[in-house]
Amino acid sequence: MEPYFFTGVVLPERAQLSLQFALEFSYAASNISGTARVSIVLNQVAVWIEGEHDWDIFDLRNFVKYIVQSHLAMVGYLKGYAYDFEITRVLSQSRQIDYVFGIDIPCIAELGKSVDMQVALPRLRNKTTGSYGVFLNRCFSDLVSAMKHADDTGFYCYRAIESLRHHCAAVHGISTADKSKQWEKFRETSGCEEQVLRIIKAAADPLRHGGVYGTSSEDRAKLFSSTWAVVDGYLNGI
Repeated sequence: MEPYFFTGVVLPERAQLSLQFALEFSYAASNISGTARVSIVLNQVAVWIEGEHDWDIFDLRNFVKYIVQSHLAMVGYLKGYAYDFEITRVLSQSRQIDYVFGIDIPCIAELGKSVDMQVALPRLRNKTTGSYGVFLNRCFSDLVSAMKHADDTGFYCYRAIESLRHHCAAVHGISTADKSKQWEKFRETSGCEEQVLRIIKAAADPLRHGGVYGTSSEDRAKLFSSTWAVVDGYLNGI
């Protein structure tokens, strides 16, 4: 069967890079094997994935990004360059696939359709003012990182919640108290159950300690939904 063909771009385009490599792989989350061929010419990226498996294109997109971004990280280490990578499209004519990727996370974007930005953004911005606002801003940055970095979704989701725990402790004057007391106050303020936080933490712990935690698109969707519910609950509670 013909390979999946991905196109993308290395960013920033003004810092030109050309690089070609090929490798055999085994996808950690499911033990699926195959080969990848990557060609980067003046930052324009083409990737061919060969194998018999019919992939979920979002899972495969995340894996292709991992392969390319890992090599860009090695370039960054060797040269001191901070490159990023964006996948734009996947094609497989025999599988009738021709898809242009957006930047949205569907389960979150669906909720966002009803948001009035003219009302919601100023209200949210007002919450970030003052000396404790840094914790909220770090939370939002980590949530975006969770969307961008599929392999580290759990890590960023839980760290975003930890920033909110720090915010809650600071607001209520218990920053020097035991963490158990801080978490208790956070759960009270956000209206979330301890078990929900434990599930998110379980997805984060291996990553927080340098380990690996494979997640499918379905797993990520559950993490996103749970994390956003916790964050929404806290923001509505303050």
